[in-house]
Amino acid sequence: MTKSLLSVSDLSRKEIEKIFKKMNNFKTKSFMRYKGKSVGLLFEKHSTRTRLSFEVAISRLGAYPIYINKSDTQISRGESIAETAKIFSLYLDALIYRTSDQENMKKFHESSSIPIVNALSDDEHPTQIISDVYTINELLKKKNLQKMKIVYFGDGNNIANSLCIIADILNLNLVICCPKSYEPDLKKLNLVNSNIIMENNPKKAVHKADVIYTDVWTSMGMEKQEKQRLKDFKDYQVNQDLTSLANKSHIFMHCLPAHIDEEVTLEVLHSKNSVIYKQAENKVYAAMAILDFLLS
Repeated sequence: MTKSLLSVSDLSRKEIEKIFKKMNNFKTKSFMRYKGKSVGLLFEKHSTRTRLSFEVAISRLGAYPIYINKSDTQISRGESIAETAKIFSLYLDALIYRTSDQENMKKFHESSSIPIVNALSDDEHPTQIISDVYTINELLKKKNLQKMKIVYFGDGNNIANSLCIIADILNLNLVICCPKSYEPDLKKLNLVNSNIIMENNPKKAVHKADVIYTDVWTSMGMEKQEKQRLKDFKDYQVNQDLTSLANKSHIFMHCLPAHIDEEVTLEVLHSKNSVIYKQAENKVYAAMAILDFLLS
């Protein structure tokens, strides 16, 4: 079966490190290996950074990005994913897919003869986290990646799941800080790394942190839960009082878009420790590296 990237768990440590090396190369060299290739982008959910970074990446690789609106396809009128995937495989060389349902992602992969890349599902956001861990290593290169303390504040969502999986593969020291009922299910993720810690006390979690990462408390599609989530997460806001307990050289990360004065304050988001724009920039190189890894 064709290699796809549906989950970070589809990659080994060596493969992740290979993608990181490709990212390094793409930062210094132009590369047009895929002239004449076509890569589809099927997005069922809103996207700014992920969609644009992939379109730019595809173009820089010499291929043609083709945006596909689900409502314009026969899927919206009941045609099966299996049939659609077979047709896409005739026309495209790869598909970048954003959807709510991870099972639909798997169905596309099972019926395709081209690589499928998960550009976000409710379960995971693998391309974001691969890019973010590269960014951590790039900006804090004086420290050993495996010895850094990475702390995530917020919902046990797709970002948290992908962080846990990559921490398991790379043996990272990861702390997930959130209310107990919102913790990611490590057993469901099939993780074995004892370095992943669940902590419900924000001040305890952030102590001597090298990396502070947060995400929205209410993800796309969960708007009906917003009032309850605002109550449940009110003590988990990343603000200056909290970040003052981390290492002075810490970096602050957010995959964006941010909800100001909910999960993070404006002061922290735009502080000297914030690397949100470097994260966004590196998504292009991650997209290039992932596509080159899957297509080469």
